[in-house]
Amino acid sequence: MSSETSMPVNYESPAIVELAIEGTDYRVDSGKQGTSLCISTRTSGTWDWAFGGEARWDVSYLRSKAFDRRTLEQLSKAFALALENMD
Repeated sequence: MSSETSMPVNYESPAIVELAIEGTDYRVDSGKQGTSLCISTRTSGTWDWAFGGEARWDVSYLRSKAFDRRTLEQLSKAFALALENMD
């Protein structure tokens, strides 16, 4: 695996959204190329993030084949709130 594939996210920068769901922490970031969103995960209470997959923002919903619908619904609500707070 190349370093570009394994590190598409700069974890030193603040996330757009961080959310804990059932023992797993999720974070949504802008990808390094700025053309997509990236969702990463880690077990709650640990330090190392793992890239989980890319996502698209569809005006009111995050879409990703890498995550289940229930998780995406919760992340979408948090992401929408974060966007509102950026104004």
